[in-house]
Amino acid sequence: MSTEIADHYAQKLNQETIITQLKAAYPNGPTHFQLAPIDQLHIGGIKASLKLIDRIQAYSPQSVLDIGSGLGGLMRLASERLEQSITGLDITHGLNQINNQLTALSCKDTSTSLITGDAHALPFADQTFDLIIFQHSLLNMPDDVQVLKECQRILKAGGRIIMHEVLQGPQFSEMVYPVPWARKQEDSHLIQEQALLDLLKAANFSIECMDDWSQEALAWRRRQATKEANIEQQKPPVSPAMVLGPEFKQMGANVMRNLSSQAARVVEIVAQK
Repeated sequence: MSTEIADHYAQKLNQETIITQLKAAYPNGPTHFQLAPIDQLHIGGIKASLKLIDRIQAYSPQSVLDIGSGLGGLMRLASERLEQSITGLDITHGLNQINNQLTALSCKDTSTSLITGDAHALPFADQTFDLIIFQHSLLNMPDDVQVLKECQRILKAGGRIIMHEVLQGPQFSEMVYPVPWARKQEDSHLIQEQALLDLLKAANFSIECMDDWSQEALAWRRRQATKEANIEQQKPPVSPAMVLGPEFKQMGANVMRNLSSQAARVVEIVAQK
């Protein structure tokens, strides 16, 4: 298990403050949008998650695995809109602990479950799931080949992977850090588009579709920067800094810079076993 990844997400995590302030601010339970500042930290925010859920619905899977589920924003949204069971796996146990607490605060009934584990050695039997989601999680995994091999193993015949991932852009040499998924270059595992497609094919997946979300992602990050500047004085109950620390402000600025310079891209890929 990669302790570097777990440490990145755990070192600034403020579990007690997150839960205490949510309970005080929302005694009847927070909505998905009120939780979004901490549980929708991927590029594109809650709207990107809703787009992924639309994609999931089109395939009608009976069992779904969210690899790198974080604080569970995608899982809670999906469980509200889908009838299928959803399992979340994350390498950072502290994120899973808060995820469970957020679900208890915000959802009366949910068909989700959580496991602390490493995607390089998935703790599931062969052919367990119909669909696997990666939402900004492959970028934290140093051995893509092993991760995809494991996905191939646990997917049922005809099962699918849906990836909403950050990749290297044509100007990758201009990439700057820190970013939300890595404080330094050696902890970031972005790969090129063609390299990812080749890895999927080598793992016996067929590519069904690929969409570039980069311009939409950049527009979203610009809107977020304006929103964050405007609410800084309002002191909202929860903020990304409670998860990623005070560096988040620089991380957000660097994401916008990396997308603007085409050092990074955001894509959605669907591949079938």
